[in-house]
Amino acid sequence: MRQASRTTLNPLGIATVLSALLLLTPVDAGAQYGNFQTAPNLTGKDVKILRKLVREDFTGKPNGTTLPWSNPVSKNSGTVTLLASFQSQGRDCRRVRYFIKPGGAQSDWAQNATYTLTSCHLPDGSWRLDNQAQPDKTG
Repeated sequence: MRQASRTTLNPLGIATVLSALLLLTPVDAGAQYGNFQTAPNLTGKDVKILRKLVREDFTGKPNGTTLPWSNPVSKNSGTVTLLASFQSQGRDCRRVRYFIKPGGAQSDWAQNATYTLTSCHLPDGSWRLDNQAQPDKTG
């Protein structure tokens, strides 16, 4: 009998996934990617949920908007908060704080994690992490 596999990311992979997500700007450099020993693992579905929130659900929302998320399969959950939405070099950029609460078996060892990242929408339709993005200066 073949067992269904579930995609999970190791603790080091969370930073890579979040970067690929275009999902957080840390309070300090050490906090940018969290403590890998206790960082929660995200599944592919978790990432898909987070991407949708940042790329679609924040469109047209005011800064300060906080949206909850949860994945009943992984049992991971949390919130995403739109800290700033701005134009940078003609790109639509969003600075977002991610709060991740680990679920399932990892809740025994993983700690809650908070990340801040800036993602920008490129002319080709893709999104890219750019924590150096700053609002364009107007006239």
